[in-house]
Amino acid sequence: MCVISILWIPIIQAAQGGRLFDYIQSITSYLAPPICAVFILAVAWWRINEQGAFWGLMCGLLVGLIRMILDFVYLAPGCDEEDERPSVVADVHYLYFGILLFGITGIVTIVVSLMTQQIDKKFVSTFN
Repeated sequence: MCVISILWIPIIQAAQGGRLFDYIQSITSYLAPPICAVFILAVAWWRINEQGAFWGLMCGLLVGLIRMILDFVYLAPGCDEEDERPSVVADVHYLYFGILLFGITGIVTIVVSLMTQQIDKKFVSTFN
């Protein structure tokens, strides 16, 4: 694990201009929203099932990883350089992208849950 941490240092320096706080926040905004969306939906609505949660997480992880890879491949230009990055990287701040990713994951989770068989009521606990 120590070797992996040492090998990861150049990636941290390249990402977000070497600013560690921004790096941690951007990685969190690419990976945490799917987990949070599925958890909140599962707690709030009994209709969410395993298939919906699984595919919501997979879709959210895929979209988040794509954005994270794009963020590493297309570095921010200097002050006097033209920004030639894709629009999703150049125009959408990573924190706003986290909100978008939360919504995408929630929609996929709900749609898949509604299209598949619901959980038997005897396995669902309610607050009543």
